[in-house]
Amino acid sequence: MKLITLQKDYKMLLKDTITEYLSPNLVYLPIKDDFKLLVNPKDIIFKGQKIYDLKYSPISGNIIGIKELNNRKYLVINNDFKEKKCKKVLKKINEISKIELLEIIKNYNLKIYNKININANRIIINAIEEQPYVGNKKFICKFFNKEILYILDLLCHTLDIKDIQINFKDTDLMGISNINNIIGMYPNINIKLLPNKYLISNKSILSKYLNINEEFIYLEVEDLYNLYDYFENKKIMEEKLITITGNAINNPQVIKCKIGTCLKDILDEVVEFNNENYIIMSNNLLGNKICNNNIIIDEEIDSIFIMNNTDVIEKECIRCGKCNEYCPVNINVYNLVNNKKCDKEDCIDCGLCTYICPSYININKYLGGDYHE
Repeated sequence: MKLITLQKDYKMLLKDTITEYLSPNLVYLPIKDDFKLLVNPKDIIFKGQKIYDLKYSPISGNIIGIKELNNRKYLVINNDFKEKKCKKVLKKINEISKIELLEIIKNYNLKIYNKININANRIIINAIEEQPYVGNKKFICKFFNKEILYILDLLCHTLDIKDIQINFKDTDLMGISNINNIIGMYPNINIKLLPNKYLISNKSILSKYLNINEEFIYLEVEDLYNLYDYFENKKIMEEKLITITGNAINNPQVIKCKIGTCLKDILDEVVEFNNENYIIMSNNLLGNKICNNNIIIDEEIDSIFIMNNTDVIEKECIRCGKCNEYCPVNINVYNLVNNKKCDKEDCIDCGLCTYICPSYININKYLGGDYHE
């Protein structure tokens, strides 16, 4: 396994402010066939009100029905633009015990809860943006540095953790500078600078690189941002930052939007295209995850890449072995491409094999299930 530095097109610079798109006409919340609605669909829905399971409404309005998009079913809520809030009574994080904290986080966000190991003695915060041109973490560190350090300090105090580290790439001068401005107020929190190598922030790869053998809690700066909003502002996860970038648009930017917003609404409102022949990819520029403008922004989508649709001519495999050499999880990619048989269950969908292939073979089609023998 080797780590590489990704090449960047520095023409694709982000705006230096966050664009807000917080008033969509409709929001879409994903549902399963057996979901149980916890509200009367004829009533007004309040922002922050529990709708079903762990889903809360990011807006106030009324339910207008169920719609299928991209082979998924969504509960559709019509925005009344009144922002009527559901009242919440919640203790501050410095007023609760460890057990209470874990139970509250569990009921709020299972993804964050599952990251917390109560036996860990170290917490590491990831402030590294692996995908090129994405700026969510940088902007959180720039505009919400006080909030994330404050909640991190309280979180570690409640969990009784003394070893606290925030990881940056050594090239992220803006992120480092903004945290450095106030980190002196928190002597228990340290900054760790890592080389500008792709996948250095992956937890398992990071463990090997830093030679960490014990269990540790690994959170994203977005997790701290969301926990601060929940404990201090009494807000469920109703908004998030996404980066919309690419060489097919003139105004790459970081956008704060409501969870459940349709991408098409955002593109129509705030994005300026410079090319009509483009492809849209979500989350991974290297992984070639092509999607359409009707996808719904959910908790898992952090970035949208809108790239010129250039025809790349694939050549025959030259058996150079680079795909195997650079695979971070040691999949025999060479066998996959040439024999169509390979144990690919360990794939982490990083797209590195396709990125480094000198024959321009789209190896993602074999790994992602699009290829059929």
